[in-house]
Amino acid sequence: MKLAVTHPYSWPEVRRGAERIIVETARCIAKRGHKVTIFTAGDTGGRTHEDGVTTVKFRRRYEDAPQHERWFGKRIVPHLILGRFDAVHSMMAYDALASVRTRRIAGHRVIYEELGNPYKDFWDTIGDGQVRSQLVHDVDVYGCMSNYTLSVLQSEWGRTGDLIPGGVRLDEFEPAAVRETKPTILFSGALAEPRKGLPDLLAAAELLMDERPDLQLWLSGPGNVDAMLADATPRVRAAVTILPLGDPTGLSARYATTWVSALPSIGDSFGMVLIESLASGTPIVVADDGAPPQLVTDATGAIAHAGDPASLARALEVGFGLSQKPATSVACREFARQFDWDESMGPLLEKLYWGPR
Repeated sequence: MKLAVTHPYSWPEVRRGAERIIVETARCIAKRGHKVTIFTAGDTGGRTHEDGVTTVKFRRRYEDAPQHERWFGKRIVPHLILGRFDAVHSMMAYDALASVRTRRIAGHRVIYEELGNPYKDFWDTIGDGQVRSQLVHDVDVYGCMSNYTLSVLQSEWGRTGDLIPGGVRLDEFEPAAVRETKPTILFSGALAEPRKGLPDLLAAAELLMDERPDLQLWLSGPGNVDAMLADATPRVRAAVTILPLGDPTGLSARYATTWVSALPSIGDSFGMVLIESLASGTPIVVADDGAPPQLVTDATGAIAHAGDPASLARALEVGFGLSQKPATSVACREFARQFDWDESMGPLLEKLYWGPR
């Protein structure tokens, strides 16, 4: 069978999470014996073939993002018609629209994967909101990353979607022989984005340090955190280490040696960093909002009330306790196994691409 995967931005232009989804989707389907082509765009054009996946990259014409995305949607039309793919998996609005418009001629199944949450009010404020609204009704498979997002799709649009969570390769993550000697929290996410919950985490750290003065807080992600740190207490600022970007291998080791990974975010549609933490055998702490609570069990982490530093501090203490139990690493790894690209995601995607509807 033949699959096309479309996304208007090539790596490293896309966010790390989106990049992993694009690359690994193609890679795991090719590994199962199917022909896969990625269509994308970047500063240079060309065609490459690696891990059984053909990547066709168009030279980007427009710097303006909305203009670029519209152009990319038009650019891939002849390739979707002539390629005669059995399924087209699109990651953004205008390339998904191109997949819909070429479906009648080429006969492929259209899969659109919503990487966020399909809130009507939010879509009313963005340039491609009308296209996204059209896709809800027109695509064959509307993929959502979590049961939370599926519920939003149903309540806001009256449509049933299909679950396409983020994936992880368990063989790329492993527990460490020993954790940090000091209680350590890893926060991995957009540092300057308030809805990710870093201000709450800094406040919770202040509460914890009365009993745990040796607390360490590792921060990893894009964005300038100076303003948030300026509002923190001196002892919390002294406990913070900003990890370097662009080192996935180093981050994997950090997941394994930290005591907990904390993401007290609001409105997240999934939580790739949380799955990577679990794959590394490390428990997670999240807020009771959006999709992340669905990744927590009593054996793998704890849930705090959103926007409540005291509740977050209590949840972190639960996570600290879990991290010291040998059984926790096994439980975390086993929970993450349901998201392994080859064991779980590959069969799920095959069914969505080519199975009966």
